[in-house]
Amino acid sequence: MNAIQARRKWTTSVKIIAALFVLLSSFIWPSKPSYAFSYGYLAYPQGNVGLLRPDIGVDLELSEGKTPDSYHFYLNDQEVKATYDPVSVKYVYQPKEDLAPGTYSARLSFKFDGYEPVQMNWSFTVVKGAATPSPETSQEQQAGLQAINDYRLKMGLPQVKFSDALNLAAQKHAQYLSQNKIDPIKTAVSLHDEDPALPGYIGKSLKERSQFIGYARASSEDVAYNQVSLVEAIDSLFDAPYHRTPFMVPGLVEVGVYRVGAYHVIEFGFSDGVAPDLVVSPGSNDVYVPTIFDGHETPDPLRNHTEAAYPVGYPIMASINGPDVKKVSLDEAELKDENGKAVSLMKNVPGTDDHLDTEVILMPTKPLALDTTYEAKVKLTATMKDGSTKSYAKEWTFRTEPREGLGVLKLHSDSASYILQMGNFGLNRNHTVSFALSGDKYVLDLIPYTMKQKPYIQEGTSFLYIRDLAAALGATVEWDDKLKAAVYKKKDKTIMFYTNRDAYSLNGVEHQTGDAAKLVNETTMIPVRLLSEALGAKVTYVESSKTVNISY
Repeated sequence: MNAIQARRKWTTSVKIIAALFVLLSSFIWPSKPSYAFSYGYLAYPQGNVGLLRPDIGVDLELSEGKTPDSYHFYLNDQEVKATYDPVSVKYVYQPKEDLAPGTYSARLSFKFDGYEPVQMNWSFTVVKGAATPSPETSQEQQAGLQAINDYRLKMGLPQVKFSDALNLAAQKHAQYLSQNKIDPIKTAVSLHDEDPALPGYIGKSLKERSQFIGYARASSEDVAYNQVSLVEAIDSLFDAPYHRTPFMVPGLVEVGVYRVGAYHVIEFGFSDGVAPDLVVSPGSNDVYVPTIFDGHETPDPLRNHTEAAYPVGYPIMASINGPDVKKVSLDEAELKDENGKAVSLMKNVPGTDDHLDTEVILMPTKPLALDTTYEAKVKLTATMKDGSTKSYAKEWTFRTEPREGLGVLKLHSDSASYILQMGNFGLNRNHTVSFALSGDKYVLDLIPYTMKQKPYIQEGTSFLYIRDLAAALGATVEWDDKLKAAVYKKKDKTIMFYTNRDAYSLNGVEHQTGDAAKLVNETTMIPVRLLSEALGAKVTYVESSKTVNISY
């Protein structure tokens, strides 16, 4: 079974359970007045900590852009050397050696010119069995990081890196899920929760697990349950709209990924202070967009659309993420095919969808057509935390893949070439397929596929199996037993390939031909010379390699 068949089986034949949890802040920011100006702070870590060398620090939120004149950091009443970052307003001490298990007190004091000194106190406990995150990652983890960055690249977003702490959190949670055989299909147990009574427990919620590993950034988590590779799980999470959300955040800076058996965990870490920006997916000029979404996501995106049923078209998303964005509203959304015909859309928006705040989901009611260019348009209004509003709008074009599953293979095989092709969107929209008449494979846009039927050669004439041909050209095929004809359909073209006479019909107009289709062992085979005549494609034959090349 080749890669695309395996992926197709997974997306259509096997039920996938995936869950999403977004933690916008891992801790509470207590607001405290301080003389003439106010501040809030986040001190970490707190509670039980599973790291031997956790970052120990304070993030400040000031009402005025002041810089302290002096500061002192203490651990168990002994002064240690902490660093101060004036841009993010953070004080952080990073232990150079492992901390022994036990409870620690931390204290930060600082002074601003003209104000009384400020002091902050907190404590945490390093638990027995705490670990030091390892910078070592497996080949599978590296492939997972590359897959995430592939998607970021084609959305025009910055690349992300590994966080040792997030990798440890992903590993611990995946091991917990596997060790306890958590079954989200037969039970109502969430893939994001842990039970303190079960082995491997490090925290009931994402907030508690972030605290356990000493992680202080805003974070979110994707979990997928299926017996596939980590990269395939990441592909399915990106295709599912709720789970695509963290991939689209401009401020995403680091991740952790891990798989144990059928359990795949992705931890996302976000930076502060990234300016709000509109991000859409599929992105502008994307050239291999999937056409179909089969569901199998928790929560179900169709739960508010009682008249709808899967499969539907590939979900389109638009999000506005930034530290000051409170919510968004959808003012206008439109999708048109290459004939200018409007595509019917189901809209999931904040207010009516309790899992959305700063993003919208647009789902075509029916699968999109293969190898077709679409024009999309959205207009959104973002409401900021201070009550002000800002309008965002975008019009863009994307094109669907000619064969289902081709896009993800192209993306992960060579993301740089994929992006170059996106940049060349308006100049080159052709696909190329090569059939090896002496072999058992064909190559579509440089991706190899195994033929279901090898080419048939009779009296010097080469014949191709029509279903292999249709798959390579983004078409469908049906059999009309009454007419003894294979019915080939693509967009506005319908061709009847008759197997009982020397003719074919194109959109109801019959044409005589000396190279008719043949029924060989109950399969319809099409002569190569008929391809350019009937399909209108450019067909060339290379004698030296016995290869048929088709450009369309």
